[in-house]
Amino acid sequence: MSSPEAVVPESRERIRSAALALFASQGVGATSLREVAREAGVTPGLVGHHFGSKAGLHTAVDDHVVALFRDALESVPLEGVPEEVVAARDRAITRMLEDHPDALGYLRRAVLTPEPGVGHLARGLVEETIRQATQLRERGIARSRYPVAEQAVAELVRQLGNRMFQPMLDHLWKVAGAETTPPTVRVGFRRDGD
Repeated sequence: MSSPEAVVPESRERIRSAALALFASQGVGATSLREVAREAGVTPGLVGHHFGSKAGLHTAVDDHVVALFRDALESVPLEGVPEEVVAARDRAITRMLEDHPDALGYLRRAVLTPEPGVGHLARGLVEETIRQATQLRERGIARSRYPVAEQAVAELVRQLGNRMFQPMLDHLWKVAGAETTPPTVRVGFRRDGD
């Protein structure tokens, strides 16, 4: 039997995980707190107790996804050949997204088709990536002639772009009746004049 102290974090995590899955599959606007409670196996009152409101739950889900990114990136030591460090960080993000498919589904929905008034997740990812890029610059691992904010966006596009657009290509390939395996999407970031 769980101690009362263990029940609170466990139910909070269960609620947040249920919300993440529902937000990924149907969007924030189409998800009710009652649905989240039902999916988590708790009462609607417990959702309110832990998160205060739907907005509070939404913010907690966004913060959780940003934390997954931060933890994945921080799992890679900032030592060695710069190209190898960058490649290892990209692999860490790939592993994290493979381990958390709901986070990837939610990212697709929140970043590619944001609902009105929603921007916390994108802002959080950009701010975290700017922090990470600044740290890489200070350690001499990343160099860029562009401002750190632009470098951070380029990094996010590199890390997420393939995973964001591959499902679209797969779907269109199938709709077209193509008989071969769809090609792999490779998303890059290039400026005019580069």
